[in-house]
Amino acid sequence: MSVANKIFTNTLWQVVIRTINIFIGVFNLALITRILGQEGFGFYTTIFAFVQMLMIFADLGLYLSLLREVSAAKTQAQENKVVNNIFTIRFVASLVMVVLAPIVIQAFPYSQEVKTGVIYFILAFFFQSLISTLTAVFSKKLAMPKVAVTDLFNKIIYLALIYYLFTKSGSLNQVLLAQTIVNFLTFILFYKFLRHYVKLRLAWDFAYWRHVWKYTWPLAVTVVLNLIYFKADTLVLSGFRDAAEVGLYGAPYRVLEVLTTFPHMFMSLILPLFTAAWIAKNFDKLKNTLQHTFDFFSMLTILMIVGTWLISKPLMIMLAGAEFAGSGPILNILVVATASIFFGTLFTYLVVALRLQKKMIKFFLIAAVVGLIGYFIFIPQFSYWAAAYTTLAIEVLIAIFACFLVKKYWAFKLNYYVMLKSLLAGFVTLAVLWSFKDFNIFLTAILAVIIYALILILTRAVSKDLIKEVFKRPS
Repeated sequence: MSVANKIFTNTLWQVVIRTINIFIGVFNLALITRILGQEGFGFYTTIFAFVQMLMIFADLGLYLSLLREVSAAKTQAQENKVVNNIFTIRFVASLVMVVLAPIVIQAFPYSQEVKTGVIYFILAFFFQSLISTLTAVFSKKLAMPKVAVTDLFNKIIYLALIYYLFTKSGSLNQVLLAQTIVNFLTFILFYKFLRHYVKLRLAWDFAYWRHVWKYTWPLAVTVVLNLIYFKADTLVLSGFRDAAEVGLYGAPYRVLEVLTTFPHMFMSLILPLFTAAWIAKNFDKLKNTLQHTFDFFSMLTILMIVGTWLISKPLMIMLAGAEFAGSGPILNILVVATASIFFGTLFTYLVVALRLQKKMIKFFLIAAVVGLIGYFIFIPQFSYWAAAYTTLAIEVLIAIFACFLVKKYWAFKLNYYVMLKSLLAGFVTLAVLWSFKDFNIFLTAILAVIIYALILILTRAVSKDLIKEVFKRPS
């Protein structure tokens, strides 16, 4: 098998498995919300956000550092040195956060349920952090199907445990402990796969650690800033409002998190095309790929927004239960933020292809500062509405910043005809089906897709070239 086809196969495996995991994630959300209820899910959302925020300080951009360093290694001995030292850095950093978490949480005005839950949940992120860093080894060996298998294993076992807890009227701490158990088992399976490529052990080459940090710190800063503006809304909301309101916000936010996996999956296919075209100075190819991807995202996101606006209330009831009917209007706002994330991801990946990551740091900093100011000013008064609208504003800013940065170094011009035709299709679909809003979730969704697609075809928004470009298989 050629390298190109091997890369394609690896990527396809990831796309397929992650798509399956999206559906499993939806089922997990439905079960967890029904186990915990509105208030309990609010506690769960707060715990998740706090632990994720704390553990990000153990990330340090080590995945990309390991991928770069192990790719440059010439011998097995060099590979072992790179992997073991970077693994040790991540292990130590993560262990520090495990120790600090129960201490740091005491400084926050959270309920005892949240403080206890952090203790139950922190080890789940500990094992996940080790897995996420070591994934770079499989990327280098073009063995990502094994990572996909471990990920699927994780989701299936967790779903089984959550379903068991659902039948037994489980508690918040049991839900959290289930994730920790599953992540531990996943790490064991992951390690069994890993030992075929490298002998994993702790290594303490501090000179090499300094070398790694020299190149890692910009990535570390970017990761931290990303998570600040992505998770601070939940933490600020939980600090000023009650757990039930956090739960109402957390349920549609989990939907957002599920949806945002798609642009990253898709852009992992497109990034090699961007990079190859930029290195070869084939700017026509680069522009065409950008334009086709932009058009595809335009059609997809507008349909996503229209469909959500038509069925948001029954969708949240179906996903999370009747208690979460009030989450429907929040989802309407967050789905627009999700659409912004699609375009932000597109231009951010283009930033990576043009090797402008360091120059993007200041823009992430601005977004993080704007987000924090907005959250602290408006959430105390406007609750989850402020969280949702501020999140939307931040995601729009990130997309604009990334686009601006690329334009500064590469003067491209986008054609907006497909976007305008997609907007027309969206408005017509809304006008035709608005009277069926919240009527029948499945019928309305199917009709929305049909009407929207017909208008795109009639206006010739869809072209054969677009389809060929975005789904092109390497030869």
